[in-house]
Amino acid sequence: MSRGTYEGDIDEIKFVKRFNKNKEHFHIYVQKFNTFTNYWMVRVTTKQLSKLSNQKVFTRADAYLAKFNTDITGILKESDYYLTEDVLNKKNIGYEKIPYSGISVKMTDSSNYQILKVGPNSFAALFNNYELGAGASLFCLRENELNKNEALIYGWKTTPQNMALFFNDFTNGDLNFHLNQEVCKQIKNFSCKKIEDEINSSQELQEKIFNGKDLYDEPYTAWFFYHGEEIAELKSIPFSVTTGSGRSHGDYTIVLKPINR
Repeated sequence: MSRGTYEGDIDEIKFVKRFNKNKEHFHIYVQKFNTFTNYWMVRVTTKQLSKLSNQKVFTRADAYLAKFNTDITGILKESDYYLTEDVLNKKNIGYEKIPYSGISVKMTDSSNYQILKVGPNSFAALFNNYELGAGASLFCLRENELNKNEALIYGWKTTPQNMALFFNDFTNGDLNFHLNQEVCKQIKNFSCKKIEDEINSSQELQEKIFNGKDLYDEPYTAWFFYHGEEIAELKSIPFSVTTGSGRSHGDYTIVLKPINR
């Protein structure tokens, strides 16, 4: 999940300290890893290879459990119980990353975060086409923005011809559909709903999007969620489909944001 804001950083730091000072507060989570000893929470501060984008990115997990073969009491006290990958690596402290322990940490008082942000290639890897992403991204709110749609379509690695065919129920084959405000609204609404339906009907997609399964090596997936002072299993999260903020200057992305229900 998208991370890196100042508030998010502070929340992750607080969580790691809180866990390491009092593990038993999170006893339900801890019980799942009771075969391990001398384990502590470590904050993710490195980027890892995404098998979706083939680039190094921040992962689904913001923190994970690590097993230590030596006594690190002194380091814990010195760092006020805050452990990070960077600090441990700099100090050459060996540790074993515990698979399936990854936790996604979100601000306790906010739902203003991104579940997923993907560009054209990553979107196509998930949904097997570019057209739905382009359709969900179309400019249609203001008529004077319709002239931006042709560049957007090509930016999504497709063409007006492919789009007109893919959305033929709305375009009737008209290659200039992207200049018709009403048609663009219909395509956009259909695309957002179709993306939502495909995710909700596919456990494989849900596990990739919400947990990072098959996208990151363990423990950089996130099978748990820290939000509201507790750790819970991370399954699906109610979401809406929208576009990233860079659309007007050629940075085309689809974003999933949480919604309260």
